[in-house]
Amino acid sequence: MKNERDFPQSTAGEERTVPTVPALVDTHCHVHADDYGAETAAVVERAAQAGVARMLVIGSDIRTSRLAVEAAEQFASSGVFAAVGIHPHEAATEPSCSVEGKGIPEELRGLAAHPRVAAIGETGLDYHYDHSPRDQQRNSFREHIRFSAEAGKPLVIHGRESYDDLRSILHEERGERMRAVVHCFSGTEDDARDFLEMGYFLSFGGPLTFPKNDALRALFRELPEERILLETDSPWLTPHPFRGKRNEPMHVRLVYEKAAEIRGVPFASFAAAMESNAARLFGWGTERTLGDRTS
Repeated sequence: MKNERDFPQSTAGEERTVPTVPALVDTHCHVHADDYGAETAAVVERAAQAGVARMLVIGSDIRTSRLAVEAAEQFASSGVFAAVGIHPHEAATEPSCSVEGKGIPEELRGLAAHPRVAAIGETGLDYHYDHSPRDQQRNSFREHIRFSAEAGKPLVIHGRESYDDLRSILHEERGERMRAVVHCFSGTEDDARDFLEMGYFLSFGGPLTFPKNDALRALFRELPEERILLETDSPWLTPHPFRGKRNEPMHVRLVYEKAAEIRGVPFASFAAAMESNAARLFGWGTERTLGDRTS
């Protein structure tokens, strides 16, 4: 995924004392060398100290998909898994998928067969930045939908200012036959209803905590608990009150806290429900890799 802005580094003084909590899951983060360099291992450890027991590291092109798989191998004991795919920003740079009509590149197919690859993506449409021509984005998205169905692994969907086309393509490609999550959901009540009717999960991150995002919080409050997931999209979309600084998976706890507050439910039971939801979607089991953690 292209960096849309640079972020200052988190400082050690911002690390928080964390009481014993249920295992937390960050269902969408970009934790590999491109984003954190030599600090990647420390980022994973800080997440563990914050109670994060599972992380899904996302690929955005072939090279970063390879890095995501390497991270899943290196940090397997920390509950790290990978997703592999081509982000709509990169659709124009992978012509075998989006232009030439040859389908999913063979290297990506090989990566997807890795036992620690839990999903295909992220893929989808981004009409806000249009880093790739829209026809190429749409072609790439169709290929990923078919690939997800063939691989038997859930689809991680990115959508920005494009939900109408997302839904149309998903219906045309019989998207209801597969498991999927619409990551960092930012749509309307009608958008949410349509995706839920297809059997999909909706995932929420830092924007849920932004002070002016009342409409998103109102929608989130009414969603069925069994179809919600939470994420960071690290290193982007840092939750309040650290917005503007570089994000990392340890901050998913802030999203969990706000989510439980919005819905008026106990933090522990809500976190347990999110852990179960993620296990159902990604098939990585409900056992805890790290167990309950303390600071």
